[in-house]
Amino acid sequence: MAAIFVNRGRSSPLCIFESFPTQKAKSGVRNYTSSTYVLNPFYQAHLAGIEAGVYRIGDLAPDDFFNTDLHRTFQVTTSDTEEIGFVTENWPEGLEELDIAIPLGDSTTAEVDIFQPANKGGFDDTHIAALELNLPIFCGAMRKFWSLKRHDSDAQPVDSRIDELFENFGKPTLSNREQEVIQYVLKGHSSESIGYNLEISLTTVKTHRKRAYAKLEISSQSELLSLFLQSINANHLEPGAASQAAFGT
Repeated sequence: MAAIFVNRGRSSPLCIFESFPTQKAKSGVRNYTSSTYVLNPFYQAHLAGIEAGVYRIGDLAPDDFFNTDLHRTFQVTTSDTEEIGFVTENWPEGLEELDIAIPLGDSTTAEVDIFQPANKGGFDDTHIAALELNLPIFCGAMRKFWSLKRHDSDAQPVDSRIDELFENFGKPTLSNREQEVIQYVLKGHSSESIGYNLEISLTTVKTHRKRAYAKLEISSQSELLSLFLQSINANHLEPGAASQAAFGT
C-alpha cells in the first residue's frame, strides 16, 4: 500500500493519492488528514524543515514514542484506534512504514508513504538503499506534478484549526511552561527529551508534568491523549471533504 500527502505549512495535509484496499482503511486516511496528523512524526519533521530523503517512521519519532503508555494508547485506544506511529481510527494495523520526503518550496513538503505488513518482513536496508538510489527521480516527478497541479489545491484552503487547537490545548488552566511540557508529552517525548529541548532539569520537567496532570484531572498519558481527542470533537472538527484533494490521480 502507498499514500501521498502534501503538507502545506501549518495545515491539514492534502491526500493526493492512496491505494488502501478497504473503505474502512480509506476512512482512516480521512481521519488522519482531519485531526491526528498534528501528532504524526513526519508532520512535525515537516514543520522543522525536513530534508529530501528516505526515512523510517521510527527515525523521525521522538525518543519515547514507541515505548510509553502514549504509544500503547496509539495502538489500542478507548476509541478503537490502531497505529502505524500515530492515532487514527480505522487505519490498518500491523504495517511498517517508509517515508520519502520531497521539499516543494514555500514551506510545502510532499510525503510519499510506503507500507508493508510487518508479518511479511516489512522493510530492510536494501529497500531503503534502492529508494535512496532513485530519490532524484521521485523528487523530479513529484515537483513536476506539483507544478502542474498546484492550482488545484486552491479549492482546498489551508486549514490550521487543529494546529491552533494543539497549541492552545490546556489554556488557560495550565501555565505556559506546563503547556509546553504537555505538548512534548503528546508528541511522544520522554521527560529526559523534554528537559533537553526546553533546557530545564529532569526534576523540573516532572514537577511541571505532575502539576499539569493534576490541573487537568488526569493521571496518565493515555488519559492525556483521550482528553486532547475529546477537545477536537468538542470543537466539532470532524473529518471533511477539505482533507481530500481531487487531483485526478
